[in-house]
Amino acid sequence: MISFLRAATILAMLAAASLHAAEVEMKTVSIDDFFAGQLQPLPLKLDVPKDYVHAKGLEVDEGYTYWMLPKEIKPVAESGDLPKTGYVWGKISLDVGWLAEQKKFSHEDDLKAQLAAAGHQLAVQKRRDAGGFAVFASIVNFKLEDGSRRPVYSAYIATNIESNCIYLSYSPPADFSAAQAAKVWDKIVESISKK
Repeated sequence: MISFLRAATILAMLAAASLHAAEVEMKTVSIDDFFAGQLQPLPLKLDVPKDYVHAKGLEVDEGYTYWMLPKEIKPVAESGDLPKTGYVWGKISLDVGWLAEQKKFSHEDDLKAQLAAAGHQLAVQKRRDAGGFAVFASIVNFKLEDGSRRPVYSAYIATNIESNCIYLSYSPPADFSAAQAAKVWDKIVESISKK
């Protein structure tokens, strides 16, 4: 009886910790702050996990930005390995553009077929308008070399500056379930809006 109660208590504690992990507090930052001034100013904002900060001092290509827990920045800078505690990152897209006349992103028409050809699965696809700035978000079940799958959370945001757009991605903490990660990702995508 005691071992059953002990096991039940441990399970309850794990469930509470899991529930707590799913309730990630968010904060709002401007796209200009998110990219630390690397872009032409844009009147957009988005939410990121409250405890994340801009990771200054990482050796990354121009146009890239990373947000993560402050305690992870130095280890990432030293090792080059991104943290298992999660992060949000973005870059100026060089492979996908916004086709203003057609009102769509250049990869939309054949995305599902291209992913399937590579063994990946498009699980969720969502388009929305963020105050005149188009957003195309997706969750892809990415096939790894060992045959397992890992969800990849990403979005493209039109800048309305020629065909340029922003690529945004969320890598959840390693201990998050797919449902927990999707909940945070939905918060990020839904928060993208005009200032």
